[in-house]
Amino acid sequence: MVHRDTAIPLYYQLATILRKRIVSMELRPGDPFPSEEALADEYGVSRITVRHALSILVEEGLLKRHRGKGTFVSEQARTVESPRSSGFIEDIIAMGHKTRVKILHMGLVEARGVVQERLGLDPGARVLRIEKVRLLDGSPFSHVVNYLPEEIGLRIQSMDLTERPLLSILEEDLRIRAWKALQTIEATVAEPDVAAHLGIRTGDPLLRVERTVFDSKGKPIEHVWVLYRADRYHFTVRLRRKKSRSSYGWEQA
Repeated sequence: MVHRDTAIPLYYQLATILRKRIVSMELRPGDPFPSEEALADEYGVSRITVRHALSILVEEGLLKRHRGKGTFVSEQARTVESPRSSGFIEDIIAMGHKTRVKILHMGLVEARGVVQERLGLDPGARVLRIEKVRLLDGSPFSHVVNYLPEEIGLRIQSMDLTERPLLSILEEDLRIRAWKALQTIEATVAEPDVAAHLGIRTGDPLLRVERTVFDSKGKPIEHVWVLYRADRYHFTVRLRRKKSRSSYGWEQA
């Protein structure tokens, strides 16, 4: 359902809804896509709005138009799946293997504010800051800023960080095992610079993730801020009943 009481354009909302129908395989590759008229009636929008939304999906390669025949789900849609996270370190690593990275900037900076606090560093300590854009099927998917304590950052500064997930490099090359992480997720909107990197509009919805990763001894080894395009990312949490019979509620599995 599209919402008119929001700043998010109707065509963008509709493109997001239709993209999910394709990615979830509700509509399979090769299937005819509903007509502009049918979609306009179904979602209560104009045909111009529908046409704009469909154009986005055609540009992304999810739909193909055949003159005189209509619009169809493309074969490329078979290989496109929105990354998901279920709350495990392994999911973060797996996501890194499925996507590619474009490094925007990398260098040593002074740790300040939240970064200094989360990494437990002394005043004046330095960190390696890595700003990058993660790509999925060649399209921008997330904007990432990693912070690593200087002693770790100096060991990876000269490595190729575009082909493997950072956590894989820490574990496989540096023998630093990520044991647990503290993560928060909230909704936000795209600022102009991030919107430009992600190929979206200023003010478009994003999911902001702040995560601190710890080794097996409880020492912080990485702090990261990630801004995900809300139309291309899913977060899943497994819940189970609390074991205590004296209380009611849910806890994360």
